[in-house]
Amino acid sequence: MIHEWRSYRLKPGAAIPYLELLADYGLPFVSRHLPLMGYWLAETGPLNVIHHLWSYADWAEREACRAALAKQDEWVKDFIPKAFALVEEQQNRILSLTTSSRSFDYALEHRHQPLPARAVGSPLFAGDCAVAINAAVDGDTIATFQPISGGPTLPLSLLPRSPDPLTAECIGGSCPIVLRPLAFSRL
Repeated sequence: MIHEWRSYRLKPGAAIPYLELLADYGLPFVSRHLPLMGYWLAETGPLNVIHHLWSYADWAEREACRAALAKQDEWVKDFIPKAFALVEEQQNRILSLTTSSRSFDYALEHRHQPLPARAVGSPLFAGDCAVAINAAVDGDTIATFQPISGGPTLPLSLLPRSPDPLTAECIGGSCPIVLRPLAFSRL
């Protein structure tokens, strides 16, 4: 399997409008085609950054899924022009899974299930925050990945959601980034 960690730096003040557009309109289109695992807004580290994780059987599945999404007029002609006007920079890393957990395996099993648009009045974000750190972490993790393309070469560990994400410590010169999950995020 391959896992794609995408990071978008949005224009200052554009994070909430972008995420609302995605949750309220774009989510059914993208999740119909791409295998969504998780979606987060960074609370620490570089701000106005969103991170999302997609998991594919292999490169061929990634290509096929992305090609199918590109054929959706609602995505290409409506969502993309509105949403990407809010994006300043994109980064993409391809990762290999080195450590898994039951919650990760469950999300992986359900990654192809399409998600509906956010219901009117429902929250945009989940309650507890998760943590990502560019280091291999001993102990409780959702998953740890080794980058295979797109750098940096340090492992990426995703820690479980917690009411106090500041308990994670800096490891090997890398400090954790607190991630606020979107309500629809599987992880």
